[in-house]
Amino acid sequence: MTANAFSVPSPRPLYMALIEARIRLEHDCPYTVFTKTMPRVVVNHWCSRETDVLEFSSPPKTDQAELSHAMARLEKSLRARVVRRVQPSQDLCLVVQKHDYSSMRQNVNAVIEANSCMEVQPTVYKSGYEWYRILAFNQPDLLRLFGALSKKADLNVVSRETIADSSVRDTLTVSIRSLIGSLTDKQVSSLLAAISSGYYDTPGRVTTQELSQRLGSARTTFETHLRKAEGKVLRALLPYVELRAGSGYGVSTERQP
Repeated sequence: MTANAFSVPSPRPLYMALIEARIRLEHDCPYTVFTKTMPRVVVNHWCSRETDVLEFSSPPKTDQAELSHAMARLEKSLRARVVRRVQPSQDLCLVVQKHDYSSMRQNVNAVIEANSCMEVQPTVYKSGYEWYRILAFNQPDLLRLFGALSKKADLNVVSRETIADSSVRDTLTVSIRSLIGSLTDKQVSSLLAAISSGYYDTPGRVTTQELSQRLGSARTTFETHLRKAEGKVLRALLPYVELRAGSGYGVSTERQP
């Protein structure tokens, strides 16, 4: 009898398909009640076990007194205790609060976790709806989650995508501020005009001369704003590109045409 006659065979590796889904929910929740009362206000919500960070973004000419009263009602309905309140500008308010969700029987985050899925925060509340970005590690888990949420809320699956050969690290959010926060208004408008007009299409559908005429500026001035915008965005992306290159998959060192 050989020495390895009773050795346990190595288990086969379990291959997972990472699935990203974006869903919209409508149900009886303090946040949806708030955004039905203030439909033009957008709430971004980051949540931990005991603490919430809420970002209230309101358009110009919002009745600030009405907004304050609605926020106070939200705080009361959540049984929350505000520990910090910061208002960087008239249209933006940040709130840090201690919460108690034990009384909320329809806690969506608990349902997501119970079905072995993960939310990529923030949750977004707008016009009486909740918007979630979900990561699932196989199709049955995601379908069970949809079934569980459908029992508690009106569920709309906005999008669903299987991400092949990817990792959770590569799928999580990148800070928008880190990408475009340093752009000036002219650089933003130049970059937006170039993208939306097909400048970066292959072949390109518009020239910088045509774009500069549409924006009412000299071609050289437009090109300067555009190149500065491109440079800032690409430099901000560099750490993420290096991270992907270091992962060793899907990266070629050869120049592409």
